[in-house]
Amino acid sequence: MANSVSNTNLRQELWRKQLFADVRDTLYMTRFIGTGATSMIMEMTDLSKDKGSNISFGLGMKLSGDGITGDSELEGSEEKMTDYDEDVAIDQLRHAVRLTGQMDEQKNLYNMRMSAKDRLTDWWAERIDQEIMDKLCGKASSTFSNTPTSSDGTSMSVYAGGFSSFATVTAAAKMDCKVLDAAKQLAKLSTTKVRPLRVNGKQTYVAILHPYDATNLRQDPVWNQAQRDANIRGETNPIFSGALGIYNGIVIHEHEYVYRTNDGSGSAYVARNVLCGQQAGVIAWGKKVKWVEKTFDYGNKFGVSVGAIFGVIKPLFNSLDYGVITMACGSAAASTA
Repeated sequence: MANSVSNTNLRQELWRKQLFADVRDTLYMTRFIGTGATSMIMEMTDLSKDKGSNISFGLGMKLSGDGITGDSELEGSEEKMTDYDEDVAIDQLRHAVRLTGQMDEQKNLYNMRMSAKDRLTDWWAERIDQEIMDKLCGKASSTFSNTPTSSDGTSMSVYAGGFSSFATVTAAAKMDCKVLDAAKQLAKLSTTKVRPLRVNGKQTYVAILHPYDATNLRQDPVWNQAQRDANIRGETNPIFSGALGIYNGIVIHEHEYVYRTNDGSGSAYVARNVLCGQQAGVIAWGKKVKWVEKTFDYGNKFGVSVGAIFGVIKPLFNSLDYGVITMACGSAAASTA
């Protein structure tokens, strides 16, 4: 009587699917990702079906016509819908773990796979979160698949303390409600206009702050009063999950991957906090996570490789950020003095 054995390829496919599902659950940015053009982070999978290293997509402009009144002839006065093309490039990223050997590990094969999956899940979730935040914040040194542009000196940035560039921001120019108000005002009135998200029928923006800047915001009495009057109560949309609160139609989140560096006045650290609307970022998949198992040293050692082909960008329109307002603030650790 023949013994039944598991199919190695099927087993690895099951682990691959489970790892990708766990990554999506662990990923902080999951709450902002959707497949439609009205999502904050638009997810595209076109290249998972077709060959290619780029995806082109449209940036839709709002209609600007006045319309036709009364019985005036509408035919011939239709407004042309304007869309601008943007490209997102993709590349392969891989990581692997390799166990020392059976005598050293003293584990059965299932535990080895489970341990590898758990650690690679955490690594992938953090890596994708980092990639999305680097792009949104315009971190020019983040060059995997696409290199973002800095918003410094453009019309899509606001600077705490009334400054006009990253280099002039001082350590004392901290995040507060005035910065949030200025960012929302710019989002609504800029030439490009950052389109708000539609959440429960309301126009909503999302702000993501560095933890240092979130602390500074919590020390603003205007913020504290707003939270006492109208904090998040009974909201079920994922966009509110983990939020610090809501102010002036802006849902506030904090994340440690918000880019900050010491390029301010007197080498002050300046954080690139972001206010986001529709299509603030795009993540494109050429091939989702692939799980590969391999043994070494005549089966004594075991390794797992996980790789994916993807890319993230912050879309631009006429060389300006399309769905993001950068809020540059002096960013330092809280003092207990």
